[in-house]
Amino acid sequence: MPWESRLDTSTSEMADGPVQRVVSHSPDETMALGRRLGELLRPGDCLGLTGDLGSGKTTLTKGLVAGAGGDDDVRSPTFLLHQVHSGKVTLHHLDLYRLPSGTDLASLGLDEFLTEGAAVVEWCERAEPVWFNGTIELAVEGESSRELRLVLPPHLREALDG
Repeated sequence: MPWESRLDTSTSEMADGPVQRVVSHSPDETMALGRRLGELLRPGDCLGLTGDLGSGKTTLTKGLVAGAGGDDDVRSPTFLLHQVHSGKVTLHHLDLYRLPSGTDLASLGLDEFLTEGAAVVEWCERAEPVWFNGTIELAVEGESSRELRLVLPPHLREALDG
């Protein structure tokens, strides 16, 4: 993949598991990383994304959806709140930007979504962290460069191996 040749990775340890740091140098590299993660998603996986506006959360999600075998109609669901992308794993894309902190994801049906599919939740800091088996923080490094800090379950960490 094109991003692998320029991939800058490192690992450190946190209470929730190892933090893997990746620097993406372009939106294409961010999507490629998302695609690799999406290929490994399983029903029950729930990834929380954090980062400022324009940090690449939706770009990463486009890759996740593609890797999970979904369509290419991925938009930030800020006004819709929830989009469903069918594929080998159904991926539910939620955006909590317009919701208050402490939003109860059970009231949005997330527990039901996770029985048959996976989920990616933008602005996940507005919900209780117990929902997420993985988190990805995206930070703007430059015009097209992003630093991603990933805390992932073992089966998704494989996306960064090799």
